[in-house]
Amino acid sequence: MAALRRFVRVQAAQASGGALADPARPLAVAFSGGADSTALLLAALRVWPQRAVHALHVHHGLQPAADAFAEHARERCAAWGLGCQVLHVQVRRARGDSLEEQARLARHAALARAARDLGCAWLLLGHHADDQAESLLLALLRGAGPAGLAAMPPAVRRAGVWLGRPLLECPAPRLRAELDVGGVPYVRDPMNEDPALRRGLIRGELLPVLDRLEPAWRRTLGRSAALCAQAAGHVREQAARDLRDCRGEAGLRLEPLLAWDAPRRAQVLRAWLSELGLRSNAAQIDNLSRQIEASAGASVLVGIGRARLWRDSGWLRCEPGASAAL
Repeated sequence: MAALRRFVRVQAAQASGGALADPARPLAVAFSGGADSTALLLAALRVWPQRAVHALHVHHGLQPAADAFAEHARERCAAWGLGCQVLHVQVRRARGDSLEEQARLARHAALARAARDLGCAWLLLGHHADDQAESLLLALLRGAGPAGLAAMPPAVRRAGVWLGRPLLECPAPRLRAELDVGGVPYVRDPMNEDPALRRGLIRGELLPVLDRLEPAWRRTLGRSAALCAQAAGHVREQAARDLRDCRGEAGLRLEPLLAWDAPRRAQVLRAWLSELGLRSNAAQIDNLSRQIEASAGASVLVGIGRARLWRDSGWLRCEPGASAAL
């Protein structure tokens, strides 16, 4: 509960925090029934005893226990005097997609939609310090830059709602210990410990080694993520300024774009594609940057998703709806 109160104070001091600090506004909490979301939901009920708190449970249907998890969530919420909305989602993935990533995207989309429908400006998520450290390690293994190594932000606005993670500084063992002392039941998701999934392997084999090597790994890795978030923020701000300098109705003006070095150009391209709703990876951005330098005249450069990008005289143009193969 102390962590949630600190989070509320920090957010209330910022422009994003008004609705979070206002007990008259409804609040949504993602409630899986696990230890972290159980601790968060109980803390929210204690911090705002008179506030309308809505519990949202996502049913992925990815494992046999999914129905039992949903029933547990309903029973717990009934015991605490609040309703529990169960959101059924289907996880669709193409060949090569990560099941964890696609499940996360589907979960967040369903939660944000339900929170908006309930009139909630904020949706609280129960990610804790262990989750943050694992996210940083996963990003490191992917070869991510500062934006990826920033892991999960404490607060961010997405899909028309603010996502808040008040427990990012709380170790998972402490949350579970407090629930155990109070006799509060919670479910254990076997997928969290599944060694077939990379996060489960990190949790089961790498983190015990870190415990012996650096007992304060949660705090130190969390600090690294925060520093990367600061660096990524500065990079985004510079990219936004550069994008304003070269953007036009026809696309991006190539003269300023080509005057910048490759890393700076890459950040502008990434910002532009993100603005167009296109997801890109480092290899695609590097390829596009090289093509811009090498091509002459009007020619198709590269496809990203279903978009086609090409050089047309002094402009880089994009046709988002086109079908193109990488």
